[in-house]
Amino acid sequence: MAHPVMWRGKLFFYPIGNTSAVCLTQDLCPSEKADILLLGCGDPRHILYTVYTNTDDLQKSRELDITCCDVEGAVIARNVILFTCLADEGAAQRLPQLWNIFFHFFLDKVSLNLLASQCRKLIELSGDLDSWNNGPYGHFLRMCTADTLAELRHFWQLYVKMTSFSPSQAKEFESAFAADVQAGMNKSGSVMTASRSAGPMSIYLSDMAATHYDMYWKFGVCSAVPMNESDMAHANPTLAYSMAGDKFAVHYGTDPLACFHLAEGMAPVVGTTPEHIEFSLITITNACIKQFSTWCISVSNILRSQHPSAPSPLIIRCFVGDALSLCQALRYYSITKSISTPFPVAPWKHAFITLDSDAYGSRTQSPAPTTFNVIDTSNLLDHLGVLNIFAVTAFILQRTPSATLYMEGLIGGNDLAHTSLQQPCGDIATLGLLVGLIPASFVTQFTTQSNMHNIMLMMQEDAPQIHGRLAWKLIGGAEKLVNDLNRPIDIAPEQLAGALFNIYLNMFSHENAVQKMAMAKELSRSRKPVDLSGIVHYNRRSFVEILGVVKRRVITEWEPVMNMLHSKIQNDRTLLTGMNYYQDLCCQLHLLGVFTVDWMSLKKAKELLRVERPVFLRDWKTLPQTVCVVLVVPRDRLHPLLPELDRAGTPVLQCDVRGTATANTFSSIHTVFGTVKVSGKGDAKTVIIEEEAAGRHGASSLVVWFRMPSTSLVNERRLMVGLTVLPTPATTFLALKVGLYLSLFRADLGDEEYVHILRQCPGAVLENIEEDYMQISGLSVKTPGACTFVTLDKECQKPLSFTAHVDIVDPEMKASLTNGATPSTNKVSMHSITIALGDNTLPVSFPLPIDVKKVKFRIARKSLYIEVILPPKLALGGTDLMDIFPVIPYGGDLLLWNMHRVNLDRCMPYDITNKESLAWINPHLSLMISEREKNAPEGMMSGSTLLDVKRTLYSIFSRASGVSGGESPLCYDLRENGEPFVAFFITDLRLDLGSHTLVADAWVMPFAFVRERSEAFIKTFISLDLKDMQAVEVNTEERKAWMHLLVATTERCRTWEHKPNCEYRVQGAVPLSVDLYESPICSCGAGVGSEVFVKKYPMFRLLAPWVTRAAISPLFALSYLETIRSPEDGPRSVKTPRPPVPAPTTGKVCATCGTGSGMLLACSGCKDVKYCSKSCQREDWKRHKKLCGT
Repeated sequence: MAHPVMWRGKLFFYPIGNTSAVCLTQDLCPSEKADILLLGCGDPRHILYTVYTNTDDLQKSRELDITCCDVEGAVIARNVILFTCLADEGAAQRLPQLWNIFFHFFLDKVSLNLLASQCRKLIELSGDLDSWNNGPYGHFLRMCTADTLAELRHFWQLYVKMTSFSPSQAKEFESAFAADVQAGMNKSGSVMTASRSAGPMSIYLSDMAATHYDMYWKFGVCSAVPMNESDMAHANPTLAYSMAGDKFAVHYGTDPLACFHLAEGMAPVVGTTPEHIEFSLITITNACIKQFSTWCISVSNILRSQHPSAPSPLIIRCFVGDALSLCQALRYYSITKSISTPFPVAPWKHAFITLDSDAYGSRTQSPAPTTFNVIDTSNLLDHLGVLNIFAVTAFILQRTPSATLYMEGLIGGNDLAHTSLQQPCGDIATLGLLVGLIPASFVTQFTTQSNMHNIMLMMQEDAPQIHGRLAWKLIGGAEKLVNDLNRPIDIAPEQLAGALFNIYLNMFSHENAVQKMAMAKELSRSRKPVDLSGIVHYNRRSFVEILGVVKRRVITEWEPVMNMLHSKIQNDRTLLTGMNYYQDLCCQLHLLGVFTVDWMSLKKAKELLRVERPVFLRDWKTLPQTVCVVLVVPRDRLHPLLPELDRAGTPVLQCDVRGTATANTFSSIHTVFGTVKVSGKGDAKTVIIEEEAAGRHGASSLVVWFRMPSTSLVNERRLMVGLTVLPTPATTFLALKVGLYLSLFRADLGDEEYVHILRQCPGAVLENIEEDYMQISGLSVKTPGACTFVTLDKECQKPLSFTAHVDIVDPEMKASLTNGATPSTNKVSMHSITIALGDNTLPVSFPLPIDVKKVKFRIARKSLYIEVILPPKLALGGTDLMDIFPVIPYGGDLLLWNMHRVNLDRCMPYDITNKESLAWINPHLSLMISEREKNAPEGMMSGSTLLDVKRTLYSIFSRASGVSGGESPLCYDLRENGEPFVAFFITDLRLDLGSHTLVADAWVMPFAFVRERSEAFIKTFISLDLKDMQAVEVNTEERKAWMHLLVATTERCRTWEHKPNCEYRVQGAVPLSVDLYESPICSCGAGVGSEVFVKKYPMFRLLAPWVTRAAISPLFALSYLETIRSPEDGPRSVKTPRPPVPAPTTGKVCATCGTGSGMLLACSGCKDVKYCSKSCQREDWKRHKKLCGT
């Protein structure tokens, strides 16, 4: 397996998410079918919220096909209970009970009865796949494998069994459950997990989140009000069983509030006057319950609106098993069309993945997707490693510009960059070129999604876990000229070998003792905690999987690359144990068809068998290039070590083969508890393993197997094979128990009681498994035609230049070239240029942004080709970035590449009439500007077009929200050299809850000359006061950038269809123009929905036919690339504002404490602000004297 096998010591159950819900389709075109793969799916919050955001306007017809994968069967079992309940009649009436079942540790009798009733129904329907598929839920809820259905059925049976306990059994179980709940609670400090789900308003919620956590774990219910004992009299069966065993094992950081958008319960809503002036746990919890109910009703409405015989617009597919294995199995099926795959269901499982023939079979009318335009990996990079995820998802991500791979991480400490970009084991641009994926924000240098909550946490000395999320897209996808996203790159063999060797060293940096000691010394000097966990995510197979991705993407002479890489690895001495894994590496290179070293050739194996034949190979007729070694570890030898292994947490297990002069370690192993049945002998010997369901809690032996080079068997006359623990700081104490080699068990290779040497692995589903691996590995995603040659720097770490070879085939261009004409270039976009010869041009595109000012040519006038050499433009800033808001024609629609779509009508309006509720906005907006940008020159020309746009946005949002003081303008007028080019009107400031940011609900009107529009504008504004308009002067490059941005902002919230005669289609240009006096946007959306605009601004009624709705967001700096600090003396200044309070407050409540009862005393100066006591007035005077009229 590509991920090291870890001992399962103390396991936690994660039935409830720890981050707020996101819309999974936010980067797709509105009309695009969503094929979604959720790896490590967890609870269904993302599905519920995605359906909710897709149930109106353009997206209501979108088909959603969602494949959910989680290694924890209990998670999927709970999710299926929820979805099936929502499909049943009367779902809306049962929502309170569903909330209880899903989030409470303890249940009332009504909720428990509903759970038991639903489980009985599911058990009856889940006898086999046919029964399930033909049942009432089979049309929308599918099982990917029969094993999945059996696993879910097992949990449903356990839930029902628990409800039928005898009184004494029930009492004993309830007592143990309650004790586990209390033991599981974190008692070492405040747990503020939920606060980050309030986004920018999290600065007000830390204490309240900690209070809710304590209440939740003390009483076992997610409620801010006391509950009767009868409401929590029964243990929740869905939390009593998991991979951890028959006990409560929910992770100690769990808090249901973290799943929701808490800002909705904290923010003042336009047009309302709540009774309570400040938010409380009651308002926040009620907001979460309301969100859960609203989202569930959206799902229920879709499921109940479709007849079971009709195709469902929402299909949910379930798989219980390992995420890496599922991805490999789907790719294997898409190539071989075999539903029987050679990939294990999960670590510590012996069964192989066999897909449901009804969903994946060759005769299926509507086959399940095997490639996806959305892959969300939750925080699996923390558990599996980012390169392992790349290796398996790179080929099942659809080759479309909208296809997105989401990764997120939760990491303790103060370093956001470590979560996002240090883990890929190398320079992000170089890795992107090699694997074909790049973070969209890395290319465009901004994001529209805020992580202010993480920035604030990061600045604390005792920072808790920090959450980071990135969207990876196909490299080159932001380029409008590119119609082939499989286009390869070329790299010189010696440079490619150097780049791959750098990745190798980074992947196994835990073996670099010198580097580790230096890091520990540095951390000690900085007084930061030293990480002793020893968590390792990569083995040699992981590295080979990445080599396979690169081999299938890069055009180069592969054999020289591998020979040079092989030599570098052999001669390396920086990895202390690097050569111990040399044979393991060579074995995996051969198995995956990446490369075969000379000494592993079939000819060499035959020669060795003829010359040397060890005793354990005496009955072998032929010797393959690799053999499978099976080691049986007796239970009585392992059992005494279990407490020590559990104490080590999740130590990595591996096998070694030792002789008197050799020691080789093999890290790609398989493990399962069970018994072995042996038949045959010699090369015909086979082993069948009968897995014990009880696993480590049973009585069977531990069976371990791995493949190794057969030639290694004849290196010495006597060899020992052992199961060992990878040495790390967290496992060194084991040496006292098991010896220096950390060996758990060892046996002679010829001891057939414990060791079996086989041609085929136990239970292999395919006779020719190696050939099948090679068949898949040999398939290329490269397409013939033009490619870009990449030159790296001297260290082979970063790209220095791109070279494009352009053959001149046009007769006129040929003539120009042969006659001595010098080509010229014109920049088309960040990624592309045109080459001009005479009156003709040729488009040329590159995988990353390029610096056109530094172009060079190599011209072959006789051979008739031109080579264009350009350096990448990856430095932050610059003045020629007008097209950093790509809007790409795709499939008859328009695609936003790095600006997520927003359903403005689903975004909550924020009341700005009370200024005290706005204190968080300035810190929020300040995070648009990095430390580097703060030091840029002031004025219109900062030296960075993006920074100029940010400063304009900052000014607009500050004025629109009122935080800059004074009345908000009615109209914002952007102009260049005094000439206006666009006006926009903000009707509301809204909370984009899913992205934790503010968004302006605006209506834009370009000033391109149209007689009727000009007349309407003149009639409207002739009577307005100058203070009603805010003129903003911009420079030429910023104005061009705004032309692109206007297209993106109108497109991202579009609720209308583009017309057949849309100007984008007719002119073939997006934007239509960047000229000062022309409109960049089409007219399809002009006037659509403008009733809201007229209601807000009746004085602008004449402009209604000419305005187009737009969603304008702040553009935030990238915390994983740059230093970002809060304004005004660091994080303390951000935390000082009062929590937001609903408006209005003047004259109704105490301006200091919010008390509304009793007689209030008015300020003697302004007579407007009131207080309940003199002490409150004194406390508020420092603030109020700046506003008071005295």
